[in-house]
Amino acid sequence: MTRIGSNSVLVLAGLAALLSACGLFAKKEPPPGPCSRAMILGDAEQMIRFRDGPGRDILDISYSGRLIRVFTDCEYEMNKDRTGVMAVRVYVAVEAERGPANRDRIAPYRYFVTLTDAKREPVAKNVFELTARFPGNVSRMVLTDDTVEMKVPIRAGQSGQNFTVFVGFQLSDEQLEFNRRTRLEQERAR
Repeated sequence: MTRIGSNSVLVLAGLAALLSACGLFAKKEPPPGPCSRAMILGDAEQMIRFRDGPGRDILDISYSGRLIRVFTDCEYEMNKDRTGVMAVRVYVAVEAERGPANRDRIAPYRYFVTLTDAKREPVAKNVFELTARFPGNVSRMVLTDDTVEMKVPIRAGQSGQNFTVFVGFQLSDEQLEFNRRTRLEQERAR
């Protein structure tokens, strides 16, 4: 059996205290700044694609989609003068539904991501595409896209709170008018 003398205990205690103090002098990274708020644009929250022709009945729907979730996370690359670049990653979820008029079981969705400043002026806008491929008897699924990243220069004193991310479907004039008309009809029915 090996005995540890009182001097050894003191040396070990001193070494432990010295090692724990090293953390006090280590250069600490500043905490990440807040991220931009993400919002789904009301009139562009859903889309319906009818088959070609004049019909606009439920049987004429090729496919429809609804944006069901969007959120962001941010990463900062800052200079000593507190200017830098903020990378905003946007995560999007779309509920895709195949309609009765869809024969090829494919539904392409185009959506936009717009980053605006504090005055709601666009800083960046990109359009992305997601495609649903409906296997077998599946007529509804959720698609996710997590590849969207936008970089924006930021000035000293700015953070993600100075920007807002808006997401919506890239709609035709006819689809936008259909959404607005449908929303008004639903509001009147309440």
